[in-house]
Amino acid sequence: MATIKQDKYILGQSVSKSIASVAEEIRLDLKLSPQPLNNAGSVTGTVKDENENPVPNALVKIMDSNYEPMFHAITAADGTYTIDNVPAGSGYNIFAIATGKALNQGVSFSIAASQVITKDFTLVNDPSSQLGIIAGDLYDSATGAPINGAVISLYKVNEDQTEVLVAITYTNQYGQFVFRGLNIGNYSIRVSALGYIGTSSTVSITTQGQIVPSIINITQDPNASRGTVSGIITDQNNQPIVEADVVLYRVNEDNSLTAVAFTKTNSAGVYLFINVPQGNYKVKSNKTEDIVIL
Repeated sequence: MATIKQDKYILGQSVSKSIASVAEEIRLDLKLSPQPLNNAGSVTGTVKDENENPVPNALVKIMDSNYEPMFHAITAADGTYTIDNVPAGSGYNIFAIATGKALNQGVSFSIAASQVITKDFTLVNDPSSQLGIIAGDLYDSATGAPINGAVISLYKVNEDQTEVLVAITYTNQYGQFVFRGLNIGNYSIRVSALGYIGTSSTVSITTQGQIVPSIINITQDPNASRGTVSGIITDQNNQPIVEADVVLYRVNEDNSLTAVAFTKTNSAGVYLFINVPQGNYKVKSNKTEDIVIL
């Protein structure tokens, strides 16, 4: 067993003082602080793909038990990494990810002073990384204000120019909307907002994983009815449901439904749609919740 020397304290430095005369005496005291890195270990390992090939430029990240980020390293050409100076402790979480690969969370670990532990990873392809995204913004053409609660419908445009509905979403309070998981191709975006003239826009996803912006301006309808639809969403105990999703549907002549607006209830369970044109309407409502799967 070899014996080496290491610093017990952090290298200290005193203030400066001058000796200005012959035989003058000065005093330079210094308080040293313990070297915290002496109570630390190292984590090392290799990141490979499903075929046992090394994955260079992968990111390996260590977080504490509350998932606060602490350290990270980038793998070398041979897929190896080392993270030094990890304080002795327990409950560490470790992750690895690379471009085109799915996030891999390793088993949580503990580490002791001067300990070196190995954490290897195998990263698999992330199919969603090959799919495109359309990220849009909807504004009032006259005022530039974002439009909340508009219904955004996405249609895939086929080679024969026929269109197939593939997704529906709603703008948030900033007028933003997002469609995810899209294949390469041409798409048509149709916009419906109460009090506005409907409009459409075309976008194309030309490469895998492409993110396409779409800025749409919509014009107010001067002939639109100024009706309102409001109500209260309650649970089985007649208690108001806060932040419930509420979708307003127009009932067509054949009794089919067309979504025309979206909103959320307030703290009293109340919702309100304004600028509603003449016609028959109904609302649908629900609320999601987070669950823990063991």
